[in-house]
Amino acid sequence: MSSANLPIIVIVPGAFGTPEGFDKLLPYLTEAGYTTHPGSYPSCNPSDPTQVSSSQDIAHLRNNVLLPLLNENGKDVVIIAHSYGGVVAGGAAKELAKETRAAQGQSTGVVGLIYVVGNITLEGESLFQAVGGAYPPFIKVDKPSQGLAVIEPAMDVLYNDCDCVLQPELDTLMQPHALRAFETPPTAPAWAESAFDGRRAYVRTLDDCCNPAFLQDIWLEKSKVEWEVVDFKAGHMPFVSQPQALAEQITKFIDGFIAK
Repeated sequence: MSSANLPIIVIVPGAFGTPEGFDKLLPYLTEAGYTTHPGSYPSCNPSDPTQVSSSQDIAHLRNNVLLPLLNENGKDVVIIAHSYGGVVAGGAAKELAKETRAAQGQSTGVVGLIYVVGNITLEGESLFQAVGGAYPPFIKVDKPSQGLAVIEPAMDVLYNDCDCVLQPELDTLMQPHALRAFETPPTAPAWAESAFDGRRAYVRTLDDCCNPAFLQDIWLEKSKVEWEVVDFKAGHMPFVSQPQALAEQITKFIDGFIAK
């Protein structure tokens, strides 16, 4: 398939992160012929953390990123969702699957979901509930101010398999995040729809100190749907520690989606 006909890859970052955190991954996706688009949302470092929620993040991604790409740009989309980005992307892609939109007379749609250690929450289940109803000790609540949180120490928790000389650069990529994003229930997830059967992929990070592999397994099992799961011996940020290998796996996933 020519580059012009390939789907656009929308990258939805995890909490505390920004699209710039994926910069090491992008050259490899570009080399493979893909165009990428950032999928940011309001709860990352908001001016007023009391005025955000997971459902607001979902609506923002859907209305300001996905629908314009599908309807105005006329492009198919593949979503890469990292960590909390899985909650946001899951809700935002609801009823946007290629098959669903084709039945409505639309020529474009979301052709696949790729979760990179993505959080999987059920309808009405907040991320806070999904991780057991308590924050891990590395999430520093009400820091730097009330209603926000940060992860400390970031290198140990998020970048445990990255070269420590990158710490100054990586520290600049982390932002405070609104706690209400984690504590408010999201809308129903797209991955639960049969239209995404054969179009769900999951990169399981085996050396993850933020979302341990056993927690990822719990999320996958409780989803009650089938995912194509590929294991990476990596920490929470494989797009930093193993960008080329991750890009190669992403293109394999997308090749599989397109072939269906």
